[in-house]
Amino acid sequence: MAYPAGQYILDGGDLWMVYGIIVTDSAGSNDLMKFPERKDSISHDWEDENGLDIDLSRVYLKAREATFNMAILARTEVQFWEHYNAFLAMITRPDLRRLEIAELSSSFYVYYKACSSFERFTRVKQGTFKGYIASKFSLTLVEKEPTLDASNQYWVDDENRFIIS
Repeated sequence: MAYPAGQYILDGGDLWMVYGIIVTDSAGSNDLMKFPERKDSISHDWEDENGLDIDLSRVYLKAREATFNMAILARTEVQFWEHYNAFLAMITRPDLRRLEIAELSSSFYVYYKACSSFERFTRVKQGTFKGYIASKFSLTLVEKEPTLDASNQYWVDDENRFIIS
């Protein structure tokens, strides 16, 4: 049986190996790849001047949310409750969690916001995990400080090639 190990790592713990959790689709990863929304810049609309006086010297970004559709899988009811309680204790700890996503080759610093849905556990009747106890849920995480890579500057030359300095 091919286990989904190594795909999602949270604070150094593989979601599958430690908690029996799989991410069932790429929606959460997609959310983290969206460009974060820009915060409004300081501006003033002077009555006696055209246009807007706006400070564009710095860019600040809003926090972004990512909702992951997941499932907890366990061989027994006892193991299910062990996975459930361990994951809940870990995800609700104070401070940020480091989420590593293998398919993106990236890490994100996130905190738990909400579990917007949860379907109670049931037996899997067919497929790779036949006989397992499974429960589906949606977990919302927040990346509080999306960052821009300010260490490089990107230009395009006359031949439409990137120049990175």
